[in-house]
Amino acid sequence: MTTLVSTASDSIISSLGIGARYKPFEHHGMYEFFERARAAEPVFFCPEINYWVVTTREDVLLLLRDATSFSADIALAPVTPLAPEALAILKAGMGAEPTQVNCDPPKHDRIRRVAGRFLNARRFETLVPDIRRLAREAIGALEGRAEVDLVADLVYELPARVLFLLMGIPADDAPRIKRWAGYRILMTFGDLSPEEQRRGAEDMVAYWRYCVALVNDRLRRPESDYASFLIAHRGEVEPELSDNEIISLVFGLLLAGHESTTNLSANALLALLSHRPSWQAICSDTSLIPGAVEEVLRFSTSIVCWRRRTRAATVLQGVTIPANANVLLALGAANYDAKLFPEPERFDIKRPNASEHVSFGRGTHFCIGAPLARLQLMVLLEEIVRRYPTLALVEDQPIEYTRTIAFRGPKRLMARLGS
Repeated sequence: MTTLVSTASDSIISSLGIGARYKPFEHHGMYEFFERARAAEPVFFCPEINYWVVTTREDVLLLLRDATSFSADIALAPVTPLAPEALAILKAGMGAEPTQVNCDPPKHDRIRRVAGRFLNARRFETLVPDIRRLAREAIGALEGRAEVDLVADLVYELPARVLFLLMGIPADDAPRIKRWAGYRILMTFGDLSPEEQRRGAEDMVAYWRYCVALVNDRLRRPESDYASFLIAHRGEVEPELSDNEIISLVFGLLLAGHESTTNLSANALLALLSHRPSWQAICSDTSLIPGAVEEVLRFSTSIVCWRRRTRAATVLQGVTIPANANVLLALGAANYDAKLFPEPERFDIKRPNASEHVSFGRGTHFCIGAPLARLQLMVLLEEIVRRYPTLALVEDQPIEYTRTIAFRGPKRLMARLGS
């Protein structure tokens, strides 16, 4: 758990500022730490990862909205430098290029004009019957068990299976794609050892080759999926989308389209079941679920931090951040800024302004899959409160999180199904 240091070296650490106390890969105590930081040092430098950290909603919004002054090109750069062996494996086997989250205008906007014609709220709405079917199947598979892990047994593969409807991918491929995606998250946002990086690099190459094969197949035999749409409409922008850009878009969506939603679903179940009156309220009145989803996004976002790079020296909160510096945008801290959200530590599914969270970003890089993430969670909650209204967490279980600077969700969540 993140705590203030109380050792003989406390005075030395204190002289370095609050950044020396920040543990970027740890999630327990994170919100309490950010509360202290906003009050004492809202912009600070973290030497462990060589990033400046901004914690107020005002500053986070400024950086998200200004794609000219703050580049997104480091959004997917490994936060922990990769070992030479891992780098060599990736260099020999990977061909991914920046296309969306780590790509700046005008290239970003050109690509999004095509991708956004397929990935949009109208198309996502057509998936609702299938999302409901898949949710019911996943919930039905729990039948007869007194105790389940809501992560492994319910929400781990479900978002991937929803995404596969858009991408024309066989449901049987879910386990290996989830494994590959997990390694990609740890390679990008975690602190793996050199040996773990080597294994992760091998998985990343396998992941990339899978996407190459999928796009090559669609080039020969178009279907009604995402890759086929990109191929068919590639010429509607100038210059037209290249094969490698299309493969890179597929590679990106096969991570972003389900990992954050798995974590969001687990966070929602943890928050609602830990606040029993809120759970009982949505069981009694499912019209409260959309508001509950927004409060979960604010209270326990699945992406707690994101990244930008300064193009020029910038002054925030009286602190000068140098040009070409790495900046960590604490989305979780912004969602707890008491200037907008009174009593931010209180979970309130009727909070009137919960939707003003920044969990999906803002500006030109606003999450293109936000409507789908909301839909999936709303349908899942509707179905599970209908089937298991007495669902309850196993008491006193430890909640563990994967060590990353960005993705946050419980690794395991044991629950009793009830009647």
